[in-house]
Order: sequence, then C-alpha cells, then structure tokens
Amino acid sequence: MKRFVSFIATGIIAVLCIVIIGAVTVDVDTVSENAMAGSDSCENHVYANGGEYIIAKPANCSSTGTKYRSCVICSAKDIVTIPEDPDNHSQLSSYWTYDPKPTCVTPGVKFRICSGCNSAAEVTEVPAEPDAHTAKGGYVVVTPETCLTAGVKAYECKHCNGYFGEEEIPADSEKHVITENSQWKVIVLPECAKDGIMVTNCDICGNEAERRVVPATGKHTLSDEWTIDTESTCISEGVISRHCTVCDAPFDEASIPVMPDKHTFSDEYTIDKEADCISAGEMSKHCIYCDERTDVLPINLAPDAHTYSDEWIVTKEATCSSTGLKHKVCTLCGKASVSTMIGKAGHVYPDTYEVIKESADGLSAQVKYICTECGNEYVTVIVFGESNGNGNIGDDSQISNKIHKIIPVENTVIKVDHENLIISNVAKNMLIGDFLACFTNSSSFVVYDENNIMLNEEDYITTGCRLNHESPEGDVTNYYISVTGDIDSDGKINAADARLILRASAKIEELTGVYYTAADVNLDGKVNAADARKTLRVAAILDHFKETYEN
Repeated sequence: MKRFVSFIATGIIAVLCIVIIGAVTVDVDTVSENAMAGSDSCENHVYANGGEYIIAKPANCSSTGTKYRSCVICSAKDIVTIPEDPDNHSQLSSYWTYDPKPTCVTPGVKFRICSGCNSAAEVTEVPAEPDAHTAKGGYVVVTPETCLTAGVKAYECKHCNGYFGEEEIPADSEKHVITENSQWKVIVLPECAKDGIMVTNCDICGNEAERRVVPATGKHTLSDEWTIDTESTCISEGVISRHCTVCDAPFDEASIPVMPDKHTFSDEYTIDKEADCISAGEMSKHCIYCDERTDVLPINLAPDAHTYSDEWIVTKEATCSSTGLKHKVCTLCGKASVSTMIGKAGHVYPDTYEVIKESADGLSAQVKYICTECGNEYVTVIVFGESNGNGNIGDDSQISNKIHKIIPVENTVIKVDHENLIISNVAKNMLIGDFLACFTNSSSFVVYDENNIMLNEEDYITTGCRLNHESPEGDVTNYYISVTGDIDSDGKINAADARLILRASAKIEELTGVYYTAADVNLDGKVNAADARKTLRVAAILDHFKETYEN
C-alpha cells in the first residue's frame, strides 16, 4: 500500500514539473554562460523541447548571436554564442545600386549595400533593356532630305549601332538628286577660247539640278585676211596678224616697217619762238612721236617784250635827305625800263666831332657827329687807347674798335654779346625806356618786336625783340634780346615758360638763339629740368634769377 502511495506521489510531482517547465519564461540577459556549472540540483539535466536551443539573438554579418536551452528539473540554462553570419545582412539600404547598368544588348547587375559590413547584398542580374541606348555623338542623317521628300536624322547607339530619337528633316527645294545615270545636256556650245555650259535635271522633281563647264576646244579658225593690230609710225614698226574668226585672237604676227613720213600731229599749237621787242615769234603743230612740225604760223612782234639786263643804271644818287632813281636797259633794243626809286642813303658824317662830355680819366668821351648833308646829329662814346695825362682828348687814331658798338652803362647787369649779337640777362617787366637807359649811346637805337613793329618807350621788352643800332656811317646792326625766363615772349615769368623749358630738355621742342639763352636761367650753359624748376620758383616768388654778369 505504501509503495502504491509513493508511486502516485512521484507521478504527481512529475506531472507538476512538466506543467511548470512549460510555463517557465527565461530572461536570457540574466543567465550567464556558466549557469550550468553552478547548479548541483541535477546530476543529469533534462532539457525541454528535446534539448533544442532557443535563439535569443540571431547572428549577422557584423556581430555574433546567442542561443540557450533550460533544464526542466533545476532550471539551469545552457547558453551558447552563435558565430557571425557573413550572409545574414540586417542593415540593407532602401534603394538599389546598379553596376553595371543594363544596356540595349547587355544585362546589368543590381544590389543593395549593407551599412553593417559595407558590402553588396541581394546581388541580382537585371535583364537587358531594349530602349537603353547611348548615343555615340550628335545627330546623324539616316535618310537625306530631297527637294520633295523629308529626311530623317537620329542618334546612333554605341552599343547596338542602331538608331534612336529619330527626327524629321524638312524637304529642301534646293536639295536635288542626281546620279551617275542622270542625263546631261549642253546648252552653250564651247568655242575655241570660250567654255561652254551643260546642265542636268533632278531625278525626283525634274527641275534643273546642276550646271557644269564644258572646256574650250582650243581649236581656232584663222581668217584668210591680215589685220593691222598696231599701225607703224615715223619712228616705230607696226604689227599685223591673222585673227580667229570665232574669238578674234591674233596669230601669225608679223611686223610692218617704219614709215618715216607718216607723222601724227597734235591738234594743239606749240610756241617754238617767243616774240620779243625786235622780232616776231613762231608756232606750229608738232608730231607726237618725232617732234616734226607742220602748220607753222608767225607770232606778231611784241614791242613791250623787253629783255632787261641784270645791272642798274643810276640816274640820280640817293642822299640822306632825298631818294634816288635807277633803271635797266633792254639788251635787245636798248630801251630803258621805268625808273625805280632808290631809298634814302645813310648820313654822311665827317671825321671831326664835337665833344659833349669828357670822362675824368681822359680815356673816353661822349661826342656828337653832324651829317654834312642834312645836319642830323649822332651821339656816341669814343674810347682812347691811353690817357694823355692832362685829361685832354687824344687824336682820332687812338679810337678803339668799340666806338660803334653798343656800350652798357657802368654797373648794369645787362650783358652784350657783340660776337653773337645777343643782349641777355634782361629783367622781366622792363619798359623799353628803362631798357634803353642801360646804354650810354642809346640815342641811335630803335626797338622792334617779333613782328617787326617798332615799340615805344612805354612798351615792355620781351624775348625776341630786336635792337636796331645805326653807326655814324649808316651801317645797321641788329641785336636780339633775351629776357631771362621769358620763353614764350610775353614778358612774364610763369608756368608756361617752365613747361617750354621742360619740353626742350626732353628733346620734344627745340630752343635756339635768344630763346635758348632765356631758358638757361641758372647760367650753366645747359637747358634742363633744373632751369624749369628755378623758373617755377621765380614765378611763385620763392626765388630770383642770378644777376652777376660782367660787361
């Protein structure tokens, strides 16, 4: 009886264990891999589900997984790591990648990229797509257009060499069609030296399609008659030839002898000899080739056509107070020409003079000469070689060669260059009267401007003015005046003068004579930028010109 009860109890416990095992839920995260080792409740574990493992975490291409099984007696868990599975991609992209893409004749491949291992997955072949063409280049003409029909143009596929994307080319009325079998018709016959013309019609519309040249035959038909191409003249041969009756080209050329008596006279008359005061002239028509004359006609005598000599005959001498007369004589008839006036002569001064003022040292004196013809007075200064010791004037033979040269007043800064006839170092804004006062013998001076107009004492002196000096003998000498820094001859010193100096220093403008002297404001014998700078400073009243000339 006890055995029966024990057997019943054991069966009930077993059934309860099975029920309990079926209802057990395992938390894998709380189970260690050594869970079995720590259990001593069973010597032989009995696993549920016939010992099959339950997968807690599947393995994939980038991480391991986990699986386990539990004992139905002691609840111990047997946990096992599942190795990585290269073929189990769990992080695939949502779109497909094609490489290569399918074409019209070749299949392609598509796949998705796994973000876990960055490799291709689900690789699948894609069939060829009949319409997936790729053009070799631009449009090509598949069927040319003609004068009546449209053509076709399309892209050529580089894979299948077929055409796609066809478009129509409109018909072109000028696109005629001719072939090797097209018939040609000559509409202009060729000649010996002239091309002909032939045409052909379009095979489609029948209209004229093209014209071509028919080369000249080169076969001339010569005339039996000779043609004079160039007439012979009195000095040259002529030319004759036979001409082609079709194109008139010359052939068989031959020369025609010179014909000395065959002249060609001009329609105009030529004067062969001018008529003059004693003889008639002559005119004629001349041959245009040899100058032979014809139609010779006389030209009436010309009583007034005189030929005068080069020498003058003086009939009345000029004096300082009256004009004279002169004429020429015709070399043919001896008739005198109309008299020409001779300008007044210079004054006639004697060798003697009247002393006005004698210098204290007896070396010079201011004297006066009186013209013997009209009584005109000429005042000048004479300089002697030596003093006679008592202040008296020596004899005339001692007069130096400066007697008739202009002499500046002592201590003036004006410089007189008697060799080059230049008066320089003249100050700006100087009146003519003040200028003349700088000379001891200024009574015989006249000043003219650049335009040869005589100036008054109230006028300003400028660069380029001319000082006219007349000697007692009537000899005239012209001195030209240089006002320092006045380059443009306006009597002022300003930026315009400095600009001219700069242009001269740069060889853009050339300054000569008194203008060069006026430009050399720093007296170094050169004209350069330093002179322009000094002129600008003087114009701005920041500087002044040097005044240290020695006379």
